[in-house]
Amino acid sequence: MPAACGPAAGAVSTSLASSPVTDPLVTFDSAWSIIGRTHWDTTYNGVNWSALRAELRPKAAAATTTGALRAVLSDMVARLKQSHFSIIPREIADAGGGSSSSASGGAPAPDRSGSIGAEVRYLDSTIVIAQIDREGPAAQAGVRTGWRVQSVNGCPMSARLARMPREPDPRREALTAYSIATQALAGAVGDTATVVFADERDSDRTVRIVRAPEPGVVAKFGNLPGMNAQLTYERIKTAGKTVGIIRFNIWMPILSPQFDAAVDSLRDADAIVLDIRGNFGGVGGMSMGIAGHFLDSTRTIGTMMQRGATLKFVANPRRVDTRSRGVTPYAGPLAIVVDELSISTTEIFAGGMQALGRAQVFGVQTSGQALPSVPERLPNGDILYHAIADFLNPLSKPLEGAGVMPDRVVPLTRAALLARRDPALDAAIAWAIGPVTAK
Repeated sequence: MPAACGPAAGAVSTSLASSPVTDPLVTFDSAWSIIGRTHWDTTYNGVNWSALRAELRPKAAAATTTGALRAVLSDMVARLKQSHFSIIPREIADAGGGSSSSASGGAPAPDRSGSIGAEVRYLDSTIVIAQIDREGPAAQAGVRTGWRVQSVNGCPMSARLARMPREPDPRREALTAYSIATQALAGAVGDTATVVFADERDSDRTVRIVRAPEPGVVAKFGNLPGMNAQLTYERIKTAGKTVGIIRFNIWMPILSPQFDAAVDSLRDADAIVLDIRGNFGGVGGMSMGIAGHFLDSTRTIGTMMQRGATLKFVANPRRVDTRSRGVTPYAGPLAIVVDELSISTTEIFAGGMQALGRAQVFGVQTSGQALPSVPERLPNGDILYHAIADFLNPLSKPLEGAGVMPDRVVPLTRAALLARRDPALDAAIAWAIGPVTAK
């Protein structure tokens, strides 16, 4: 097996995992206490939190390396069996936007700021090109949607996927596979990825792709790693009507002005489609401001249930545009397209607008990982990412686990991608413009 297929292939640096750890109990007790006082459910989802401390604390005390301590901490948060609980190594958290720098000392994480300009999805246990940036390097190299990724730099994709933990929930498996493939395809700007694809005839094609800068701008939220935020919009004509399509990949405040400008540009459109597939979430409060563009009265799009506190996500109508002129919130048909990689704030927004009857949702069931959460720095420098609340939609139904079920389920298929079709987006547009009357 090629060296590129070793256990660390496609992963961030684990150089600090073998470093000696001092005072492991200080970090363990801090993490255990943070969750103990902030978890909204005093039963801890059925976990005896005090007994778990008694079980794991001796293992933490015996940890002599950073990696061993992380394993104990990860075991602790995994026992809750809920989303948004994880231990983020400090070398990952401190590496901004894929850069190779590390504020923690030790060897830097690999530079993954470059992209081949394509989005992938996990279909039929394989990785398939689902979307291509028309100006990106993959498009310039002749890559097409529907092509399967066979190998990257000599490492078979099947070998990478075979090592991933199997999840009983196919949505979680799709997320894990997506992360593995995305890491494998990413690299330093200017470096070349040698990718073998299976094309539309299932013939192998070897393509050399020079990675370009990841599109968008780097955004930071607290102690989390930097993320590239990108928003695009377009106006299309179909059946004599105009449809505005807005896409954005993350809920970060840096994109709010861009979204406002997009809505201003599309106010005269007959319908608007929000394509938030593959949007992993972000700042939950943004969902209220975005919803306000499409609601003509003050509405609650959901409720955050904390321990001893309740916070309603209230959306107020947006009655002023980007030039401070009075406007009416957009009142035309609104469609939302989601998939199994639509997570967290994306689910809060889509689930809220659907429950209020303001939008129709298309695609496939969302991730079901919708717990409001925060990152906190632990004494050893790692980040404890932990949920602090449950979230209910306007009908008082939890989004965690179930996620958002589309009004019309439209799965993605390789056959559609090879034919350069987008079934979910096509269905959303068809609904948005309404029945076409024959002339």
